[in-house]
Parts: sequence; structure tokens; C-alpha cells
Amino acid sequence: MNHTVPPDHHLPGLALGSGLLRADSAAVLKRFFHLERALVTACAGWIPAARRLETKLALARATWEDALTADALRTRVFELKYPDRGIEPGDDAHLVALYESALHAPSAVALLRAQARVLLPLLAASYRSYLGAADAIADAPTRRFLGLALGEVEAQIALFEQVASDELDSSGPGQDERISGESESWIAGLGEYLSRLREHRQDGDTPHAGLVIAPGRPWQLAEDPGRDERYLATSFYWPDNFEPGASYGDGLQLQLRSAVSHLNEVWAVDTAAANLVLLSPELGWEFVVDAARWVYDEARHMTMGKSRLEGWGLRPAEIPLGGFIYEACRGQDPILRLAMLAYFETKNIGKKRERTNAFHELGDEVSARDMDFDWADEGTHAAYGRKWMRVLLEKRGRGAEAWPELLQRCEALVAQRVAAASEQERERLTADVQRLITRAAEIADRPGARLRAS
Repeated sequence: MNHTVPPDHHLPGLALGSGLLRADSAAVLKRFFHLERALVTACAGWIPAARRLETKLALARATWEDALTADALRTRVFELKYPDRGIEPGDDAHLVALYESALHAPSAVALLRAQARVLLPLLAASYRSYLGAADAIADAPTRRFLGLALGEVEAQIALFEQVASDELDSSGPGQDERISGESESWIAGLGEYLSRLREHRQDGDTPHAGLVIAPGRPWQLAEDPGRDERYLATSFYWPDNFEPGASYGDGLQLQLRSAVSHLNEVWAVDTAAANLVLLSPELGWEFVVDAARWVYDEARHMTMGKSRLEGWGLRPAEIPLGGFIYEACRGQDPILRLAMLAYFETKNIGKKRERTNAFHELGDEVSARDMDFDWADEGTHAAYGRKWMRVLLEKRGRGAEAWPELLQRCEALVAQRVAAASEQERERLTADVQRLITRAAEIADRPGARLRAS
């Protein structure tokens, strides 16, 4: 039976009860994107200056996690605002400026403490508020990734407080009090700025570009990388640094040399982080996402070596920790840092499967696993290098023919840095490495040892 419904009849209106509307959700998520993006840059920017390996790892992981969250937020904003692709900060500009000022911290300790005590707690509280208001069905895609992001932010808060304390302890006598004082003063300045925002007492209609809150300073790349002084801090870390193409050796020496090489990928952690900050203005958001993963992967490789060396019972003070490749780019155009990283990703990649098999034959499954994952990661990094070098060269009006020239320049810069090493420096490194090999051989002779003496 057909019924004719009068045009003014309708079902009863449903009360919203809970859940943000689409436009409101897009506006809030856009704000979150800019805050996370600012934290990505700040974390990456302070990796080269950080001293302890654990600090570099914590900042590298946060760089990657924050970039993933920011990318998911950006995508979700575009979905909710379709077809509008605008993502400018707008009314959030003052708050965004505060988070962007984190890059201009007075020290790595200050950045870590400020994130743990001010910036991340505020972000976590905002995420909790949003998740409490977002509808479980209408906004389900956001709830999934933002719930994950909240857990990561909470973990970062606890970790950053710990590594900040350890980083301060490594600063040396006479420096810790100054750094701590600057840190507390800067955090207080952040808090005052935030209070003004909450009271709607912003200075001017728009925030000052490149906001620096005293005693912070405009960020500059640390050309001299931070050194973990628990290790044998040098520029070079193995005698074959002076002999390009030299073999890693076999047996114990292969195990040891490979672990030391992984540890010394700290230069690549610092370089990838520098690339993210210096090149993102030219290369854009997609590059930031790739670069953040590159930073974290290199930090994982560094940690692989650290873990294996510690597992064998070798003391940090016996292990050379260098950075001559990073040092070779001092004062150079950032394109050469990208070229340097891309060059070394492809230089030895073909030998890694062979080394993985050699470790299997030695019964060293940990070294084999680490090398195998390294091989997979570096295949991805080689693709990053090709992709972004091509884009950067095009943006600078140069063609693919410039790539070989850049590689030659990289080789020349490294050769110059090697040539600058004194004979005394070479002899000292050779003696230090020989002592390390002797210690490793002693460990290998112990019952149940995981190192192989032959």
C-alpha cells in the first residue's frame, strides 16, 4: 500500500549528544598537524648537537613518530575539508609559533625538558580532549591514529625527562649548572608565552616569524657533532678509514668491525637529521616524512652496533666513536650532505648479503639479523637518495648530469678530511683498535663465548 507523505513531514530531529562536527574536527586536527610538524623539526635539529647515543636515539624515534602522526593528521584534514586543500595555521598561528620556537632552544637538555614538561603534556591533554569529544563512528579514522599518537606522546614525556638528566650529566663539570639554569629560564619563558595565549594577550595580530624566546638562540646546525665521551671519541674509528676498499676481514674481525661500523653510523643519524631541517623548506612535506624515517633507521643501525658490542662485554671506553664523514661536510651546501648520505648508502650495500651469510656460518645470528635488516633499510634509503637528489637538482635548475659531479665532490671532501689526519692520530687509532681486537679475542676464548676467535 502506497502512502503519500506531505513534504513538510520528517522524522524527529536527533540531538547531537556527542561528537564534533566535520568543520570543527578539521580545524582542530589542522592545529595538531602544525604542532607535530614543529616538534619533528625541533627534535631533528638537536640530534647533531646531542652528546649521548641514547639522546640521539630518543630524538630520532620521536622525529619519526611525530612525522607519522603529522602526516596522518594532514591527510585527515584534507579528507574532512575536501575539496579545500588549505592547511595554513590561521587562528592558531601564535600557538604554532610557540611550538616552532622549540627549535631555538638554548641546548638539547632545554629542548628535552621543555617537551617533557610543557609542550608534550599540553599536546597529550589536547589529544585526550579530542578523543573524548570525537564520535566513535563518524570520526573513527581519526580516533584510531590519534589514540596511538597519544600513547607515543606519553611515552616520550617519560623518556625525554630521563635522557635530559643523563645528557646533563654528560655535559662535564662547570657546564651542567649553566645548562640547567638556562633550561629552567627558557621553560619559564615558554610558560609565560603560553599564559598570555590563554589570556588572549598576544603581542600584535600575527606572531613574529622565527619566534625566539630568551635565553634561546636562533638555531644553527652543530658543525661539530656532539660526542658521547663514554666512548673513545675520535674522528676516525678504524684503520681502514685511511685505506678505501680495505676488507673487513673474517671471523672475529668481521664481527667486531661490522659492529663498530654500525655504531659509527652515528654520523648518518646526524647527517639525516641535518638534511631534514636544512632541506625541508625546499623539498616540502613529503621529504620531511621520508627524512624522518631515514633519521630513525640510521639511529636503529647505530643502536644495533651498540647492543652487540655491549652484549660481547666490550666497554664503551675501548670502542672508537668517530664522525669524519659528517665533519667532511663542514660549511658545505646542504645538498652535499644529502649527496654524502645517498652515496654511502649505495657504496657498500652489495657486500651486506655476503656478510649476512658469513655471520650465519659463524653461528652469530644476531649479527646476521642486524645486517639483513640493515640491507633492507639501505635499499629504501638508496631510493630516497635518488628521488630527492633528482627533485632538489631540478628545483635548483640542474639536471641529472650534476649527480656524478656531486659524488666526486663527496669523495674529494672525505679524502681531504682523511688527508688532514696526522700521523700521530693514525698511529693512535691503530693502537686503540688493536687493543680492542685483543680484548675481543680474550672474550672469544671464554667458554660459551658468542664471538668467534677464528
